[in-house]
Amino acid sequence: MGILDDKVALVTGAGTGIGKGIAKMFVDEGAQVVIAARRESKLEESCEYAPDAMSWVKMDLTSHDDRANALQTVVDRHGKLDIIVSNAGAQLWKPFDDTSNEEIDDIYHTNLSSTVRFVKQAVPYLEASNGNIVIISSTAGRYVLSPSQLLSVYGASKAGLNHFTRAVAPEIGPKGIRINAVAPGLTRGEYADEGLEQNDQATQDWIRNSTPLGRIGEAEDIAKVVLFMASDQASWVTGQVIDASGGWQIAGG
Repeated sequence: MGILDDKVALVTGAGTGIGKGIAKMFVDEGAQVVIAARRESKLEESCEYAPDAMSWVKMDLTSHDDRANALQTVVDRHGKLDIIVSNAGAQLWKPFDDTSNEEIDDIYHTNLSSTVRFVKQAVPYLEASNGNIVIISSTAGRYVLSPSQLLSVYGASKAGLNHFTRAVAPEIGPKGIRINAVAPGLTRGEYADEGLEQNDQATQDWIRNSTPLGRIGEAEDIAKVVLFMASDQASWVTGQVIDASGGWQIAGG
């Protein structure tokens, strides 16, 4: 028996990294999972983990039609939708002075506006099932080192998601829908690994040493927290932003 038995979940950005780790753990806990992302080859690879319990749909988070199709596809396949994990988003590690207006617009459109619109589209589906949403935010949305590790624009987009989570919870709560956010610290995955490889060993050691638990996070670390928030074990929790960072915000926030 798993804590997500009989649940149906949609996990976005699940072709790699944190999203893939969440999808796999959800399947292990009994859920039927539809994963969504832009790259079909990555989605197909992820579904090899559990072809009887995991399927995929192509979705660009910034596309209204793609978002609508993904939501309806889940219901067409499984008859309902209980859980959405909104993990898809864009990353930007860049000095603020070097960031173009186009890059700023892209980050806010992808991470904030498109996610908010996705939640709005999902409400009718989740109202029907008394479902819930977990948004993947970032510790960069609440805490800032000096300098801000080249995450000024990205961090602000995640800060917007944090406040949206808190502000919308009392509006959709009467519909029977919970919404929470999980804020990872630096966690291994496609983009994080690329960033780490660009740094020398001293910088990598500094990153580890600035985290009280002394290591970089793994996808499974985040998936465990998301699993709890998405399950009925958190049925009395809504409007919260939970850090999953190995204590980074204690040392550097």
